[in-house]
Amino acid sequence: MKQQEKFSIINVNNNLLPLITEDTKTRYTWIPFGVYGHDDFFNAVTMTFNVSTTNSACIEGIADLIYGKGLYSKQPAFNDVLQKLIPQEETKRVAFDLKLYGNACYQVYWNDEHTKIIKMYHIPVQTIRAEKIGNSPRIENFYYCIDWNDQKKIKEKKKIPAFGTSNEKMELLYIKNYSPGLYYYSLPDWVAAMQFAISEGEISNLHLNNITNGFLPAVMLNFNNGVPAPEERQTIEDLVQAKFTGTDNAGRFMLSFNDDPATKPTLDVIDISNLHEKYDYVAEYTQDRILVAHRVTSPLLFGIRTKNNGFSSQSEEMKTAFSILQTMTISPFQNLILNSLDMALTEGGYDNMELYFEQLTPLVILAQTADETGKSVAQVEDDTNKAMENPATQENPGDQTTQDAIIPTDKTPILQSSAFFETEYEIYNKK
Repeated sequence: MKQQEKFSIINVNNNLLPLITEDTKTRYTWIPFGVYGHDDFFNAVTMTFNVSTTNSACIEGIADLIYGKGLYSKQPAFNDVLQKLIPQEETKRVAFDLKLYGNACYQVYWNDEHTKIIKMYHIPVQTIRAEKIGNSPRIENFYYCIDWNDQKKIKEKKKIPAFGTSNEKMELLYIKNYSPGLYYYSLPDWVAAMQFAISEGEISNLHLNNITNGFLPAVMLNFNNGVPAPEERQTIEDLVQAKFTGTDNAGRFMLSFNDDPATKPTLDVIDISNLHEKYDYVAEYTQDRILVAHRVTSPLLFGIRTKNNGFSSQSEEMKTAFSILQTMTISPFQNLILNSLDMALTEGGYDNMELYFEQLTPLVILAQTADETGKSVAQVEDDTNKAMENPATQENPGDQTTQDAIIPTDKTPILQSSAFFETEYEIYNKK
């Protein structure tokens, strides 16, 4: 009798590198924003936040530092108005969206005469899509939908005019940075670490499976008494899986009865040398790359301990690391929000605002600085807030090149970030 051999072919998914695109040739009136699929960018970013411990710790920690202790005005009279105009929780959510997605939104409500802004609220940026531009290089409308993966919900989408483009009671203030190759949206500053965040999530999934499998090695279980029918093979596989996998089944033994030693079941262990060392290396390398993408100067600032960075680190190094983080990472985010709000509120009928974020500085750094300078902790906090102020939003902003530049009156200025830069440049040269 001819012996039968049955093998199963396992296909391993080959994940491609993320390719982030704005589908400007879409048939829709809005612009899909995709990375692995057609319009899945925001979902993909949310997933990397949810599955990676290092990524989520960095995003939440930096978002908290961006918001600090809140948004305030140096003018006491306007500060009272500001707290009612923009509730603190709304700005905190905007800061979080800006860090996580690289994009953020305010709902802006005007009075009936459209002369003064009366309220500003956060709106989840993942629910917003930009309208495809026509002859104008400026985005004039956005679309709101609670779920862009649900075709029924998409049919109920709402069009919202962009800030400063209409006389509608509600407009949308969209906050984003410039990103090369993109016009409608921008990218989070840590986007280069998306694959590493997914890798860290896969590592945690691997350890979870090891635990649920009772830390059993990868084995091949051979039954040497013939090849059963497909249904019987499936039944045997289900019984073995139910009896020997899962944390409740760890340490169980197998009992086998055989008429002939030649037909007894055999176990072949699939041994991979130094597997634990490889996983440790991947875990450490993945964590390091995520920290680099977030421009974290010291992981300890976010409660992340690494092999080379314990709680016994020098306090002076911590102080220097935090100072660099504030200047190079936190301040650009704060300035982007402050500049956007300053522009919107100026157009919305307010002046002399002098907005600033009250900084959130670790108490140990404040106390050390106070001891070194002979000042109180409150004075050190005031000095920190003053050092982090955005000059463009203060009463005397000083030399702002864009304000003082002389523009020829016979030619219309153009912007290199415009979607129609090449066309405008040709028109500009012909004048």
